[in-house]
Amino acid sequence: MNRLFLLLSATLLCGLVACSGAGKSNETVKAVAKTDSCKVDSRNTYEVYMPQRSSADEKLPLLVIIDAHGNGKFAIDKFKQGANLYPTLLVASNFVKNDFEGYVGAIQTLVDDVRQKYPVGNTIFMTGFSGGARMVLGYALTHQVNGLILCGALANSDQINALHCPIISISGMDDFNFMETAQYLFQEQRTPANLKIELTNASHGWPDSLMLTNELGFLRLSCQAEDIPSLPKLQLKRYCQNQQLRIDSLQQNGNFLKAELVASNMATTEPFNDDKTFTTSYNELKSNQGYTSQLTRLEKYLQFEISVRQPYLNAFQSKDTLWWKNEIKTLAEKINTEQDSYAKDTYRRIQGFLGIACYSFCKQAIGEQNAEALNKILSIYRMLEPENPDMFYFSAFPYLWKGENEATLAMLQKAINAGYTDRNQLNKDFPESITVRIR
Repeated sequence: MNRLFLLLSATLLCGLVACSGAGKSNETVKAVAKTDSCKVDSRNTYEVYMPQRSSADEKLPLLVIIDAHGNGKFAIDKFKQGANLYPTLLVASNFVKNDFEGYVGAIQTLVDDVRQKYPVGNTIFMTGFSGGARMVLGYALTHQVNGLILCGALANSDQINALHCPIISISGMDDFNFMETAQYLFQEQRTPANLKIELTNASHGWPDSLMLTNELGFLRLSCQAEDIPSLPKLQLKRYCQNQQLRIDSLQQNGNFLKAELVASNMATTEPFNDDKTFTTSYNELKSNQGYTSQLTRLEKYLQFEISVRQPYLNAFQSKDTLWWKNEIKTLAEKINTEQDSYAKDTYRRIQGFLGIACYSFCKQAIGEQNAEALNKILSIYRMLEPENPDMFYFSAFPYLWKGENEATLAMLQKAINAGYTDRNQLNKDFPESITVRIR
């Protein structure tokens, strides 16, 4: 009887454990959004978004997001739609930003911290905008990464070939960095096989959530990793259908170059290339006269842009403020009145190039404490980008050097109000007696 009691007890216990385990694994886990910090370095903070999961046991791939300005809250919101549709754990750094020394180590610290705290496997994707794109690329050159989404910046073919994972480049055709991507549009045979290009008109900024959802889906559906669950075949089918609709819509609207790139991305990547319609679409677009015409026009305007960049750089030293006033006005009029979209994009890229040149020359003058050079560049910067927060920030230095603290404070407050966010840099550059008064 005692043996029977023990047997029944053991059977009951096993049943309870099995039911308990089944209940835990099948219980839906709600989405989580929070700010966290690394255990080994509390300054290294990051935003977290974990989409709803079907069970607590489910592991997710990790997407690390690096914003050029360290604005993790803004950047992570861009990807939440994609993370919900293609389950992925998102983390966006508030710590790593442009000009960050030791960024590779800081990113690794973040990745290690996330893997200790959250349900992620070994699969890791990374994305960044502008300087953030360059940093995730630099990290990936020495670490295992399963896919990159680079926005607003790209790399040379040697670096791309050194990475054995898909690299998606999202480039605005009106972005001053567009030339980094454009080079691959004219030499298809020499373009790395793992490079996938998407073109937008987002200028120099994060693409919209719809585009980023599309690219996260591309990485998730094409990634063959054993540590994360495969997505349903129905989702793959729907994704392929949506891409074909994109191709058809772009072609109908006369955007043959953009349509050809989408078709190429799908036709050259498993498992999307199982659908032979993408190869058919690609071949038809390559032979389309509209595609050939657009590529020819693009090449012409790129050559024009190249021809004016160096003379503009020289003009910062050789031309006076009146010349720049007329030049900036003429450039703005061309942007507003030009009917040819390829020409309009060219003038916007030149305008953006002048803006980044002003930024660089201001940094150089501040490093040298050259007030005369700084004031001259600022006079151009104000005409070119009158509401730019960096311009207001740089404008505070001449007042600081003259000991005019109230004017310094007023200019820094303008920078903050216009969107300047780098408080750490501000605290390094200006005395505490001024920074504590900034709202």
